[in-house]
Amino acid sequence: MKTVIVTVGLALGAFLASTTAIAQNDTAGEARAAPSKQSTKEEKKAARAKRQAGGKDLAKQDAGRTDTPNSAGVAKGNTKEDKAAARASRQAEGKDVAKKDQGRTDDPTKK
Repeated sequence: MKTVIVTVGLALGAFLASTTAIAQNDTAGEARAAPSKQSTKEEKKAARAKRQAGGKDLAKQDAGRTDTPNSAGVAKGNTKEDKAAARASRQAEGKDVAKKDQGRTDDPTKK
């Protein structure tokens, strides 16, 4: 029995070692790009100028901009009276909701 366990253990160890070694091979292909020649300074300048020109064209077109901002922001120009009236209406609305909910029988906090 011991020889069977030792033999299976050695075979399993050899199998794991071989698969690990294969997985760590560093070959060019789908996983890694093939090496290419270095770009010259002139090529880099030309590519940068091309990108900048494209960006200028997009800026002229206002691409990606919307007419309305995403957030409403803070309302400016409201007087104290307007704010007090808005607060009073919210409070009155809250009181109405609270009055309607006093007769509830399905309140989960009262179980």
